[in-house]
Amino acid sequence: MSWNNIDKASSETKSKYAEEQRLKAIELSKAYNGCFSTPEGKKVLEDLTSRFIYGNDTPFESQNVNYEAAYHNGESGVVKYVINLIQQAKVRG
Repeated sequence: MSWNNIDKASSETKSKYAEEQRLKAIELSKAYNGCFSTPEGKKVLEDLTSRFIYGNDTPFESQNVNYEAAYHNGESGVVKYVINLIQQAKVRG
């Protein structure tokens, strides 16, 4: 086996893996969309958005403003991730 054959095999393996990951991402985004498109799911997502994005301010008089701001940013990041997956599913159809 030559180096060219190894490189080709490696490239084919990477392409196959990338396609598998792409299909898993599509499936996951559709699952999130299905979960949060029900009336109950919409209500939960609305509460999460209200609680962890819009109403998630760090008071200036906090003991450790940097820590609390980073913590709240992490909370809002999870909700934004969910919203992003839902939007991806809607775009992909």
